[in-house]
Parts: sequence; C-alpha cells; structure tokens
Amino acid sequence: MSFSEFKYWLVIMSKKTGVAVVGISGLAGDMLISVLEDDTFSFTDLHLVDADDEAGERRMIKGQSMRVEPISRFDFSQIAVVVMASDAAFVQEWAPKIRAAGALLVDTSGSLGGQAVVAEVNPHALASSKEKGVVFSPDSQVVQSAIVLKALTSIAPIQRVGIATYQSMSTHSRAAVEALAMQTSKLLNGQPVDKGVLDKQAAFNLSPCVSELDEAGASREERLLTAGVQACLEAPDLPVLVNAVMVPLFYGSAQMMQVTFAEAPDVKRIVNMLRRAKGIKVLDKPAAGGFPTPITDATGSDNVWVGRVRADATEPNTIHMWIVSDNLRKGVAINSLMLAELLIKDYL
Repeated sequence: MSFSEFKYWLVIMSKKTGVAVVGISGLAGDMLISVLEDDTFSFTDLHLVDADDEAGERRMIKGQSMRVEPISRFDFSQIAVVVMASDAAFVQEWAPKIRAAGALLVDTSGSLGGQAVVAEVNPHALASSKEKGVVFSPDSQVVQSAIVLKALTSIAPIQRVGIATYQSMSTHSRAAVEALAMQTSKLLNGQPVDKGVLDKQAAFNLSPCVSELDEAGASREERLLTAGVQACLEAPDLPVLVNAVMVPLFYGSAQMMQVTFAEAPDVKRIVNMLRRAKGIKVLDKPAAGGFPTPITDATGSDNVWVGRVRADATEPNTIHMWIVSDNLRKGVAINSLMLAELLIKDYL
C-alpha cells in the first residue's frame, strides 16, 4: 500500500458514520422505525434515542432488537448525523448538546431554522450544512409539492402556483389523531363529542383554519408551505398561494395544485414526463377509480402520486393536478433518512 493509499484508508476508517434517530415514541418516530425495517436504508451504526421517560423499550429493525437509549446519558460524540423526529420544544432543549458533540442535525420540526432540503429536489443545499450544523427536513406538504414542481420546471418556467392542501390529523399530532378517533366513535354511538386538543369538532367535518392566523389571515401551515416551496425550488420570488384545510382523515396528505407556466403547456407531454420522474407515480385514467387517493394508493408508498392532470379551460398557460402522499412515510421518514444518508456519503 502506497502512502497516499494509506492516508485515504485512514480517512475512511476515521470517518464517523453513526446515525441516531431521536424521538421514537411519536408518530414520526414510529414511521422512521417502520421505514428502517422495510426499506433500503442500510446504516452500519444506528442508534435509537428518546426522552428519558420513553427510553428502555426495544424495537426490531431488520431482525435486530435495539434498545431505545435515554437522551440524557447518550454519547453523541461518535454520531455523524442525528435525525430529530421530536416536537419543537424537545428539539430546542437538546440541540445545543448534540451540536456541541459535533453531530449534524436533521430537524423535522423546523424550530432550528436552517435550509429546507428535499433530497429529491435540492440535495446540493446540503453542502453548506456542515458549517451551519442543521438541515431542515421540511413539512410533508412541502416535500410532495416540491417534488412535483421540480419535475414540472423541465417543461417551461413556472410563473405562479396555487395549492389547496387537505391535511389529515397525523400532520399535526398523535393527540389530534386520538381526538378524531374518540369523536368518531362517540358520534357513531349517538354520544356528544369533546373537542379535546382540537378547536372544533373534526369528525365528519372540515375546517378551513388549521392553526392560528397571522395579521394577513394566513395560517402557520400556509406560510410554511409557501416558504418551503420557494426555498427548495430556489425561487424566492415565485408566487405561491396556499389554502390549508383540515380533513377528518387519520393519515395521508392531498393537494389540488394549479400551476401557471410562461407558455401554454402540452398536458400529454406533462403526464409522460411525470411518469418518468423519480419519486412520482402517475394514476390518471378517464374512468372510475382512475385517480389516486391518500388511503387506497399513497398509504405505505415511497412515491408521490399524481392524477387528474388537465388544462385550465380559461387560462391557456395553466394546468391543474391532484397530488397525494403518505405524509409520515414519504414526507417525514423517507426524506429525513435520505438526507442523513446523503450527508454521510457526500458531505462528511
């Protein structure tokens, strides 16, 4: 072995490759475990970590029983990347300790700032993450929107985007999922319902206000989706109008998207292009059931599903489409794990 080969071997052998997943007890944590169990990710040094009062249980991943370690006693100094699947308060509490140990953070809460990165859209943005120490894996709504819009940029310049998003309870919290289940059960049994953690009855109902509104009348989710799409497409001036609706679904995410191009698009060409795009599955047939839904098609899928692609009858440069995905699987777990994998492979 030459001296240069020896130096290369030494660098490779000394490179940290450990990955810690923090926040196993939440909805996102459950899905991360599921994806690690049945998907193609093959981290050689994987650790499961959670709050001290949630630690101690064991989880099975690819036939191996793994103990969930308490965060207060876990040594992050041997970890390259930490995927934080916890709420904002927990992330802010423990992020300084993790960063002080030298690990990079992939944050799904958005509470630490950092560049929003969708692995299949703007992975090059990871290059600056080593200095900042934080990568923001954005909201599931951003992930599915950005993947489709990135593919559409190959057709013609995009001038405007409108998105009506239909968000399930799991986009908010486990408590919201449980509240919907309780309300549904009580109503089916002729009993009065309690709102629980929700502002109004969610079961058999729709709400046009997902969270508190700002002075301009936009909810937090609407602002995050607008900013996230602009950031991932690197188009800060792109007009993105969002309306978010809470729907009585436990899991899944759906959108009706309107895209205006600089020139009149060919719908058939767009559909054919989307069929070839990585991470996208098209179901678009002029027949009963010829379109995807969050439950029947997207649940458990690693793809974003697209259907009902059609031209606007009044605006020649505009198309409409229906987009669904598994919000926890595709939008949170897969994207954050892909980012961790890319960081270790290409940027550390």
